[in-house]
Amino acid sequence: MYATVHQFRRSHADESEGWGHALAAELHPGTGSPGTCTLAQVGGLSGLVVALWHDRGSALAAADRRTHGTLDARVFEVSDVEGGAAEPRIAQATWFDRPLSQAAADAADFGGRERIWPAVRKLDGVGGFYVLTAEDRSTLVLGFTESIEAMETVQKTIMSTELLPGEDPALLPGPDRVDVHRVLHTSLPSLGLVGEPR
Repeated sequence: MYATVHQFRRSHADESEGWGHALAAELHPGTGSPGTCTLAQVGGLSGLVVALWHDRGSALAAADRRTHGTLDARVFEVSDVEGGAAEPRIAQATWFDRPLSQAAADAADFGGRERIWPAVRKLDGVGGFYVLTAEDRSTLVLGFTESIEAMETVQKTIMSTELLPGEDPALLPGPDRVDVHRVLHTSLPSLGLVGEPR
């Protein structure tokens, strides 16, 4: 499974009810994508349209599409996914923009799988996450919660986890940027379409 991530600049004057769904539908018309979501930055003027695709060719074709206000787009492979019971109303986009070495990518995967997800999976209000990895191993992690308060709890829990034996802090430089968004529209598919949970 692959994903496209289009960044867009918001225009508050044009944000009538349902505009998030309309933007995703205009950008990705038809039924080629098994799921999309539109995210609007809290307190900011940008946002993301994320769409899932069954194959890389479809994702590459979709990345070339533009609508009014959309900026650059990137193609990622969906390298991991976890489901959560909470309704996805808030999304945190955690960007690792720098290309990672294989060792650093492996360390990030291990830390997420063995330390971070076990620490947050049972917290109230957690709605799951997607790990999106580009060809150069730069990464976008999308985590969903039902509220800002739940997201803050997740953030505090992650920061309080201790490294596991064998984890090397030199291979865990941390994200380049973190954005918090409101989920305006989502039709993301069930886990079975993307992959099995850990």
